[in-house]
Amino acid sequence: MANYWVIGGTYQDTGFNAPVGEETKVGPFGTFEDAEKEWSKLAWQSVDDANSRYRIERLDEYWVVGGEYEDTNFENPVGGSEERHGPFTSFELAEKEWSKLAWQHVDNCNCRYRVIES
Repeated sequence: MANYWVIGGTYQDTGFNAPVGEETKVGPFGTFEDAEKEWSKLAWQSVDDANSRYRIERLDEYWVVGGEYEDTNFENPVGGSEERHGPFTSFELAEKEWSKLAWQHVDNCNCRYRVIES
């Protein structure tokens, strides 16, 4: 699932590189159209301020999913549901968590973890 965010606010000048304070981050929205509605609302609220600007960004999230399963078919998690660790903002960060979890359970053949993008 895509994660769209509306990001922006008031900036020191019209180069829009240095925000005044922290940027506003609204979301996530599941579709671009939903994010666009929020962007339009925020943009119109600040239409008279030349130093205000909002944009839509797609920010992917990564999760480490898995745990202990009933057998090595890895279809039925013990307890009925898989563990979810995250979200992580990059594959590399998720991979570090995956590696940590995999090594913690290296001696259990019924444990398996994977990285997914949402």
